[in-house]
Amino acid sequence: MKLTACPMDCFDACKVVYKDGTCKPSDDYITNKKLCKNFAYLIQEKNIIDKNLNETLKKVADKLKEPNQKILYYKGTGNMGVMQKVPMKFFEKIGATFAVGDICCAGGEAGIEMGRKYSINPNIQDLQASEVILVWGRNFTQTSAHIYKLVKDKIFITIDPVKTPIAKKSEVFLQIPPKGDYLLAKLLQKALDNEDIDIDDLNKLNITQEQFNKTIELLTKNKVSAMIGIGAQKYKEGAIIIHEMDKVFNKLNLFNGKNRGVWYLGSGTYPFENKISVKPTKTCTYADIKFDDYDVVFIQAANPVVSAPNTQYLIESLKNTFVIFMGTTANETSKYADIIIPAKTFLQKKDVRASYGHDEVTFCEVCEENDYAISEYELTSYLFKEFGFDGLLSEDEYLDCFKTKINDKPDINFINHDTKNVELLNLKDDEFYLITSKNTDTLNSQFKYDDYAYVHPSKGFADNQLVTISSKIDSIQIKVKNDERIYSNSILIYAGNKQVNRLTSNEISDCGTNATFQDIKLTVR
Repeated sequence: MKLTACPMDCFDACKVVYKDGTCKPSDDYITNKKLCKNFAYLIQEKNIIDKNLNETLKKVADKLKEPNQKILYYKGTGNMGVMQKVPMKFFEKIGATFAVGDICCAGGEAGIEMGRKYSINPNIQDLQASEVILVWGRNFTQTSAHIYKLVKDKIFITIDPVKTPIAKKSEVFLQIPPKGDYLLAKLLQKALDNEDIDIDDLNKLNITQEQFNKTIELLTKNKVSAMIGIGAQKYKEGAIIIHEMDKVFNKLNLFNGKNRGVWYLGSGTYPFENKISVKPTKTCTYADIKFDDYDVVFIQAANPVVSAPNTQYLIESLKNTFVIFMGTTANETSKYADIIIPAKTFLQKKDVRASYGHDEVTFCEVCEENDYAISEYELTSYLFKEFGFDGLLSEDEYLDCFKTKINDKPDINFINHDTKNVELLNLKDDEFYLITSKNTDTLNSQFKYDDYAYVHPSKGFADNQLVTISSKIDSIQIKVKNDERIYSNSILIYAGNKQVNRLTSNEISDCGTNATFQDIKLTVR
C-alpha cells in the first residue's frame, strides 16, 4: 500500500491510497473516504507514451542548443505537485524568457497583498468554528466539495451573478450583476459604519432592502468566515475589487492579528524553505503572450489553446514557431507541437502535493513504473548533464525541504488603501455580460466540456437554437440553453468550453498581470 495525492488544480488536494493497482480515497479529514468524479475521469485518461524516448530527448537537447535563439518557457498547472517547477532551474540557466503572471487568480492575489501583504489561508478548523460563512463569487459545493462537507450545516450567505447550488442552500442570496462586487463592498462598509444606504444603489445591484438588512444582521451577530472565489477579480480592476471586499472583512474583524477568517487561493508552500523556486531574469506577461516572438516555445502542463484568452490569436502565433510540448495527455495545444515529451503521471513519480485551500501536505510515492515517459526532475537532470551545468540538487533534497515548516502564519496588519471607483459595464439593451464559471464535469480544459451558452429565459431564445455570439475580439457559433439561474442580461459559458476564449480579450489587469476574461460585452444574433 502506498500514499499519493490527487494532482488536479483543485482546493481539496485529496489524499489517495494506492493498492493492488487501484486508487482508493484516504480516510483523512479532508478526503474523508471519497474521491470526486473528475478523479475518475483522470484515471481513465489515455496518457502519452514514447517508446523512442531517448531519441526524443536528444532532439530536445539539440534544438535547445542551437545558437542565438529566443526561448520561451510557458508552464501551466496541469499537475499541482511541487516538482513541476524544477525545469525552471534549467530554463533560467539557458537565459530563457519566462511567462509570468496568471490567467486565473493573480489579480485577486494582488488585491489581497495590497491590504494583508500575504495571501495565506487560515486553518480549516477556523472555518469549522464559524456560525455563518459568506460565499462571495465561489461555487463552494462544487469547487471545494470536500471542504464544504466539513461545514455543510452552517448558515450561508452567497453573493454571485448565478444561482449556484450553494446559493440554493443559503439563508440569503444576493444575485448581483457581474462586476457589482465593488459597489456592494462599498455599501457593506457603509452599513457596518452605521451610515445611510442609498436605495438606488441597492436597486443597481438587484438587492432589496430586506435582503441587505438580513445580510448585515447575520454578519454582525455571529462568528463569520468568508470564502472568496476568482469570479470577482476577472476584470481590469480585479485587485481593487478584492481589496474593497477585504475592507469589509477587516471591519468584521476576520483578520484579528492572523489570517483567521478569509479564504482565497492561498500559498500552500509558504511555511517551507522552497528550494525549487526560481526568480527568472527575463519575463513576459502570461496572459497576453505572442508565441511567435520566440524561436522555441517550451509548453509544460498547459493548454493555452483552450484556457488562455484570445485563443485564435494564440493559435496563429503557435503555427509560426517551434513548439516543444510536455504533458501527460494530448490536448488542443499539443496538436501544434514539433516535439512531444510524455510526462509521467502522478502515480509514476515522487512528489509533494500542497494545497491552496488548506494546510495539508502529502508526500507522494511512486506507485507505478513507466519507462516510456519522464518526470519533471528526470528531464531537468538530463538537460543539466547535456549542457554541462551544475547546481541541481538531488530529487530527495528538493522533496525533503517540505518536511519541516520554518514559517508560521503571518500576522495580518491590514492596510486600508483609497481606490478609484469601479463602475458596472455600461450595457446597451442588446448587450450581455459574460460569465465563465467552472462546471462540475470539467476542470479547466480537462475532461467533459459543456458546449452550450446559457441565457435567461426572458431573452426569448429557444433551447438548442444556434446563435452567433460576438465580442470586440471575435465571434463564435454556439447553441443556447435557457437557464433561469443566471443574472438576466448575462451569458454563461462554462470555463473549458473549446470556443469561449475566442471571445475574450488578452488585456491585462491593472495589478497582478492577470487575464481579464469577463471585462467584455457580448452581442447575440
